[in-house]
Amino acid sequence: MFLTRFFSSEGMDLFPDMYLFKGPHFLYILFCALAFIVLMKVLPGRGPKVRRIVVLVSTILMLVLKYGGEVIFVSEYYASAEPVSANTHSFFDWRTLISFQICGINNILLPLVVWFDWKKAKDFVYGSSILGGLAVILYPVGVLFGDPIVLTFPLIRTLLVHFLLFFLPCYLIREKTFKFEIRHWPRVLVGTLLAMAWAMYGNLFVDPDANNMYMMQNPFYGGPIPLLNAIPDGWHLIFILAMIALGFLVIYALSGAFRRRRRLDIPA
Repeated sequence: MFLTRFFSSEGMDLFPDMYLFKGPHFLYILFCALAFIVLMKVLPGRGPKVRRIVVLVSTILMLVLKYGGEVIFVSEYYASAEPVSANTHSFFDWRTLISFQICGINNILLPLVVWFDWKKAKDFVYGSSILGGLAVILYPVGVLFGDPIVLTFPLIRTLLVHFLLFFLPCYLIREKTFKFEIRHWPRVLVGTLLAMAWAMYGNLFVDPDANNMYMMQNPFYGGPIPLLNAIPDGWHLIFILAMIALGFLVIYALSGAFRRRRRLDIPA
């Protein structure tokens, strides 16, 4: 019974915003903050061997969690007469391979970019992974669902993947393997446009009811956040684009300041 419930997507549609800014949400933020601080204190500076282990464990864990979840969702589709949750889908579904949401895309891209050292993709993938992971930690709609005290594989999957999206690029920057440079802003622009085009393809041609990357509807409309909860659909895209640009500027500024303070400069 325990294993049946653990390996199930049941409850993923329940209470997607019930825990916002409440006990479970604050515990989640506290856990992520403490885990990040401890890992960033203990792991950096321990040499190439430790770095390879951290990278390998993090990236493999991300992919195992991603496709482990897909095994559950696909199995439920063929085993159940009715969908167990909105995540239940057939094998012949785009979601089996890759998502149309930025975090889901980077769940796949980040390991590939790290493994194969795709330098020109790092500015966008590292930056958007940090932004996406942090955004979900701070506003975990769709992450804290059902009963957050009852751990299931899908719940662990979403919690850990978003933490790793934030942690791994920061760790690699601290390890002097990469640095953000403002002269590479075209790479970020191209990556952003490609990701948005991919999300819009999903919205228009794969699932017309989807809201991938929140491009169709304002996810904050009517919600608990002032100002954001009053922006009409369509106009919210201007805000999203402005927040993306601001987010990347903040990342560039903070990483540059940290690098100068710690003398972490590396060759371009």
